[in-house]
Amino acid sequence: MASVPQDWHLEFFVDGKPVTNETTIYRGVHHDREDLDESSAKNVWSAVHTITFKRVPGPPPPEPSTLTPTTQAASEGDTLQIPASLDKDPTTSSIIRLLRVLHEMNATIDDILTDSKDTATITSEPLAQFINTKLTAKINRQLEEPLIVASDCLPSWSEDLARLFSFLFPFETRHLFLQSTAFGYSRAMMRWQNSQNGEDSRRDLRRDDRPFLGRLQRQKVRISRSRILDSALKVMELYGSSPSILEVEYFEEVGTGLGPTLEFYSTVSREFSKKKLKIWRDTDGSPGTEYAFGKRGLFPAPMSDEQAAQEIGKKQLNIFKVLGKFVARSMLDSRIIDISFNPAFFRTVKLVDQDLAKSLFMLKEFVNAKNAVEANKSLSPAHKIEAVQNITVHGAHVDDLGLDFTLPGYPAIELIPGGTDVPLTIENVDIYIERVIDMTLGSGVRRQVDAFRAGFSQVFPFSSLRAFTPSELVMLFGQAEEDWSIETLMDSIKADHGFNMDSRSVRNLLQTMSELDHQQRRDFLQFVTGSPKLPIGGFKSLTPIFTVVCRPSEHPYTPDDYLPSVMTCVNYLKLPDYSDLDVLKKRLSVAIKEGQGAFHLS
Repeated sequence: MASVPQDWHLEFFVDGKPVTNETTIYRGVHHDREDLDESSAKNVWSAVHTITFKRVPGPPPPEPSTLTPTTQAASEGDTLQIPASLDKDPTTSSIIRLLRVLHEMNATIDDILTDSKDTATITSEPLAQFINTKLTAKINRQLEEPLIVASDCLPSWSEDLARLFSFLFPFETRHLFLQSTAFGYSRAMMRWQNSQNGEDSRRDLRRDDRPFLGRLQRQKVRISRSRILDSALKVMELYGSSPSILEVEYFEEVGTGLGPTLEFYSTVSREFSKKKLKIWRDTDGSPGTEYAFGKRGLFPAPMSDEQAAQEIGKKQLNIFKVLGKFVARSMLDSRIIDISFNPAFFRTVKLVDQDLAKSLFMLKEFVNAKNAVEANKSLSPAHKIEAVQNITVHGAHVDDLGLDFTLPGYPAIELIPGGTDVPLTIENVDIYIERVIDMTLGSGVRRQVDAFRAGFSQVFPFSSLRAFTPSELVMLFGQAEEDWSIETLMDSIKADHGFNMDSRSVRNLLQTMSELDHQQRRDFLQFVTGSPKLPIGGFKSLTPIFTVVCRPSEHPYTPDDYLPSVMTCVNYLKLPDYSDLDVLKKRLSVAIKEGQGAFHLS
């Protein structure tokens, strides 16, 4: 693939005004006429617009932010600033600024009250209380217009609200905004066209005259199942940033299409989660387990400056970079991944390691007691020193803990130079807490997070995700819990070719599915769809729709002699018309166990 030249680039102008390379022609013309009166603005279709370009020495300019400078500053932490598009009415801007502060306080109330939980009890409001239905309707209306989306002409107020005040909108609207603004023209048009086709289908209409607006190329790759992580690293390096849809096949297997591709994403997800990579903080000390485990999900293992400079450290950082590209690629192609991230990966120590948090809270009691002594004006300096040395918590002095300045659980990482030989004392306990928190959540994981962000942004800008909360990002990446009740399944599944929803075997199947435990659900989905997780929205969001058809039997065999089979590319389950519920459960269980790990039918 040809690389972008670095010694020169092109600059474009619309009617004499410079525009970025990412700007569409219509957006350039439209923004040029925004400040004109209404009659002049209407002449956009009849006027002649001159586009010029010139070759300029030097590398291409960096990709511009989709936010205005004021918006960018606000997004990076200054909650008092507000973008120009929302600052025209002082009352309105004051209200939404206040709402942002209240929302942030409400969302982090547990952290705010960490030190005063014994004296204060405040229950946070549901975050849905902040959603504004009228603004949601307005932005949905904008996103339904294909010309606006295709030409990247969304009003600046809608972009700024969606990114900086995302709490005003439900998750579905923000997810639609992401798909419409960050995934490129072809995917935006395909999404719009699919939604129109869905509307036509619900109305029993057929529109063959509608033009096909978005066409995506497909990039097929063939990999080795025995070296799947190495293959994935190479595939992401070569094709991770490609605008084409990625399709995966396996050597010595004839299966092609959606099924093997979905299985690739789920299998590689598990490979990224393995302990042997030593990239994750592992709170499960069991040596026999293959995968890293965290009570709240996976979080990067800390890395010191010395470790980062070594070859193994560089390799681990590269894995995080490829992981970022892999996650972004899964979002771009609407593929389901199976990585259980900790929400703190995208946002306190309590979420990362609960045992460590308890220890730090106890040490914080020493700090609080020391501060109380030092603030006591009735004590002389000599008495203060004596009182500080006599501080105990739960009957123990801090020296009794036998700790030194190394990171708990990672003795090779020193919190200060020579930390192995520096004992924890009442004089330095506050410094110890600061360094542990920094190494756990700050400098110790910053390189890994930055590498993940860099890899992600090679596919589409990581800044596009600022509209989502950390918990929502975890859900986007495959940790959502879906409804498997019989009622939901009946509304989401189609019976065809010999079956209807009242057929005995279909009803037995629905009952069996509703009774599956967590692991059995994962195995069932892996068997039927190629992925152990459902997309956001559950069974209703499967494309194509999950369909159960009758598998015929041939004399002298009966349906009870056959196993169910699947077509993962179209989410088809071919189910024999079994004689009773028990037979269905047994035969389905055998099929699921024997049908994993390969695609031998095209």
